[in-house]
Amino acid sequence: MQSQEFSPPVLERQKLEQLWRARLDHALKCYHAATNEYRNLLQQEPDGRPPSPDGPLARARQGESEALVAYSRMLKILTDLTVHGKTPDESARDSVVPSAGGMIKMIAVVDDDESIRDSTRTLLRSSGYQVSTFESAERFLNSDATAQAECVILDVRMPGMDGLELQRRLNASQAGIPIIFVTAHSDGRTRRLAMDHGAVDFLFKPFSANELVSAVQTALTRRAVKRGDA
Repeated sequence: MQSQEFSPPVLERQKLEQLWRARLDHALKCYHAATNEYRNLLQQEPDGRPPSPDGPLARARQGESEALVAYSRMLKILTDLTVHGKTPDESARDSVVPSAGGMIKMIAVVDDDESIRDSTRTLLRSSGYQVSTFESAERFLNSDATAQAECVILDVRMPGMDGLELQRRLNASQAGIPIIFVTAHSDGRTRRLAMDHGAVDFLFKPFSANELVSAVQTALTRRAVKRGDA
């Protein structure tokens, strides 16, 4: 009985898979390192004043976002190769950013400040997102948005239920909705609690358009990777 030998195309495919698995592992390590750096800097931010828009924290936030996008690209290429039989060249012709499945992402904004709700809605709609706004955590919880939102932009201090309590309830419901906190008050304890319980980011008002859009993109990319949509 003759032993089977792998054909050259099969061997080449195996080498490609090994190469891209190694690249994916490296990209994942880079993403974890970038996340740790950003979160460590965020935890060290002094209370009472917002961080510099071009300081180390802003650069670390951008680095985390870029590292996550790079990881999601590697993941898509490897998935296309192993599951769909696409070579990296073929995969590169398609979008390598986590797809939205052809659907517009819905972002929920929960803030008691009407001016923040309106400006955030305008900004995100101009970036191609669907936006629903709520003046309180209670109104958000009693709406259909809890099942539709792909990301929540959430104020920390609000009358009635505050942002941390809403985060706790969403975590308990296992909805898995990524949360970006926004606040006008630099409070280290609140910031640590929010991040320790899974917040994607913690932005200080007034935040820039780039900061918010970058945070939303990071949140959606992370959610897509977790669900296997990347």
